[in-house]
Amino acid sequence: MKLELQNDLVKAYPKIFKNVGGDETKTCMAHGIQCNDGWYDLLDTLCYTMQRHCNVTNTRYIIETDKYEFVEEGDPEYVQVVAAQVKEKLGTLRFYVDGGDVSTEAMIELAEAMSGRICELCGSPAKTSRDSGWLHTTCVDCNKRIRLERQGWKSGSAEEFLTDTDSASVQSHCHSCGVPWESHMGIAGTCAENAQLRKGLKEAKEGKFSKNPPKIKPTKKKKKK
Repeated sequence: MKLELQNDLVKAYPKIFKNVGGDETKTCMAHGIQCNDGWYDLLDTLCYTMQRHCNVTNTRYIIETDKYEFVEEGDPEYVQVVAAQVKEKLGTLRFYVDGGDVSTEAMIELAEAMSGRICELCGSPAKTSRDSGWLHTTCVDCNKRIRLERQGWKSGSAEEFLTDTDSASVQSHCHSCGVPWESHMGIAGTCAENAQLRKGLKEAKEGKFSKNPPKIKPTKKKKKK
């Protein structure tokens, strides 16, 4: 997660993230929040709900004085969630804590389950899938961008692929998987063959003729009975 977003969470929930930036020999939170920015709102909502629950639980009413008092840290009834490790694992959120109660455990379980429906990169609706052996939760656009960048495309080219399907660089890559047409050679009914067919049709349309024009099977007219 970006440092700016992480700092916002630490500032909003200092009790939960008090170990962020601590000694790495004592806490995993020394490495910060280890997930992508798309889950920021999910973490924000989870932490808000848990901290509010802790604050309410730590407030008790004294009948004799007709006043409320706060349970101090160290009291057996004191409840406070402290993040021990926050990360992505197997495509979903993992939020490990010290302290808390049954209610906060249920909140965490719900957030972890919801993370499997939220893109970890942009926050859009998504689903968990396997790609190159790794599980990740990404939306359609982010998943396509990942595949493109894995093939050596720069982020600008990836954006071009998603927005401009008529550009030269886009026309030279498969619209299904994002890799160069040439890499599909040898596979029946492949992108390389489709590219050649499209090229031949374009040349024919412009009045040009290639050395190896595409073979187009004539459509058979049905005989009238």
